[in-house]
Amino acid sequence: MTVESFEEIWKILEEKTGNEIKPGILTRRILPDSPYDIYLGFEKPGNRRMIQIKISKENILNTHSFPRSRGVELHQTVLFEDRDHSVTIELILIENQYQDIFTILSEDIVNRCTRENSEKEMIRSFISRLEQWQQFLEQYGVEGLSTVSQRGLYGELRFLRDFLIPLIGVEKAVSAWAGPYKAQQDFQTSGIAVEVKTGTGKLPQKIQISSEQQLDNSGLNALYLYYLSLKELNDNGETLPAIIDIIRKICDSCTGVTSTFNELLFHAGYLDDYRNIYENRGYADRSSHIFLVNSGFPRVTESQLISGVGDVRYSINLSSCIPFSLSEEEFRSSIKRNLNEH
Repeated sequence: MTVESFEEIWKILEEKTGNEIKPGILTRRILPDSPYDIYLGFEKPGNRRMIQIKISKENILNTHSFPRSRGVELHQTVLFEDRDHSVTIELILIENQYQDIFTILSEDIVNRCTRENSEKEMIRSFISRLEQWQQFLEQYGVEGLSTVSQRGLYGELRFLRDFLIPLIGVEKAVSAWAGPYKAQQDFQTSGIAVEVKTGTGKLPQKIQISSEQQLDNSGLNALYLYYLSLKELNDNGETLPAIIDIIRKICDSCTGVTSTFNELLFHAGYLDDYRNIYENRGYADRSSHIFLVNSGFPRVTESQLISGVGDVRYSINLSSCIPFSLSEEEFRSSIKRNLNEH
């Protein structure tokens, strides 16, 4: 069942209720081949869309642990038809500005939780995925990625496609992508880490560093900084959806990797449903640089901070990093050498 069909069902339920003012919920069971009783509903007179999941009373949930999400409400109730043997979990849209994302969210959660083999696991999956959506909405809202976030994601995908996949293979490369989970560096594999930065500023260019740990190579065999300077173009250049499509095709060659890649995109804030927004902005290269971060590199690390100081943000002049530059060939050789040593 697709997002479009969820939307169609809600519209049908809305039309059937018409101008009804009596309180009530009109529902339709979805996924007829599923062992789980899941319904889409439309409530009157509040005109609210919802998902209903009927569960056995033995699996009743502690409502104090329910996640709270923007624009939606989750609760557990006993309906008349439940009688003595079941309860109903209801996920309700309470703010119309979230209607589009609620449709996307609902389809994703239902598809995810109905893969489980038991009702208990299905409920656990439902709550877990809703918590992930809560985090998504808190961080990215309903408008999609900001211009800066789009550019940052594009830079990470460029490094993934142009360097890491050819070097270590698609499965290991995708597994090494840690940026979507807000790790200290964007890519981590076998004692090697790479931090990716993008910018559009004119010379002199500055690289923004977001913490004292980001360029700290303690415990690593090697730490690299990849900086990509871009031109942002309207209706021209390579777009974010375009590079994602390319990487997905590469991922298709290895079982399960596409699913992993798509999940990483979700945690990075990217939804295919917004691709028409992202297709309006393209990128072209100004320049790119690869630096080996080691002794003498201009940076602030955790060991340099006095007690009580943290959450440091600072910038580095690109020109001051030049002595630590590597050519692309030197970088590839360095990666291979460090991997072999590890």
